[in-house]
Amino acid sequence: MELQKIRDLLEKYEAGETSLAEEKKLREYFAKNEVPDSLKPYQLIFGFSEIESKESYEKEIELPATKQDNRYLWTAIAASLILVVGLFFFQNKPLEMSDSNLGTIQDKEEALQKSMEALKMVSELMNEGKEDLIYLKEFNNTKNKFIKTE
Repeated sequence: MELQKIRDLLEKYEAGETSLAEEKKLREYFAKNEVPDSLKPYQLIFGFSEIESKESYEKEIELPATKQDNRYLWTAIAASLILVVGLFFFQNKPLEMSDSNLGTIQDKEEALQKSMEALKMVSELMNEGKEDLIYLKEFNNTKNKFIKTE
């Protein structure tokens, strides 16, 4: 009967559902009793975990000095101060405009000429974009050969 309980505990152990008390029972069973051949691999596992739980690391660990951390701290503080001072001085100054009528043209002929130049530039840019649509048309023709759309 005890062997069946041990096998049930081993199934729970493999599923990760055992408590610490149940795992302690398994360790005690595999440490003291004669184990059947079918459970010998478990005896090795629990024996190894028992040995490893007794080992410890005796050497003292030395941590690196924190002098570099202070350097980064002071750099961050200085950058923050520069940012705050810069925002304070440049935030409160109004924008100064030397010419209040920027972009206005008084002469009608000159205004018409500038407008025509701007429209010509827009037209050229649109035509450049339109040239690339030839590739899209060719793609659609090839696609229509393979996929019948109605």
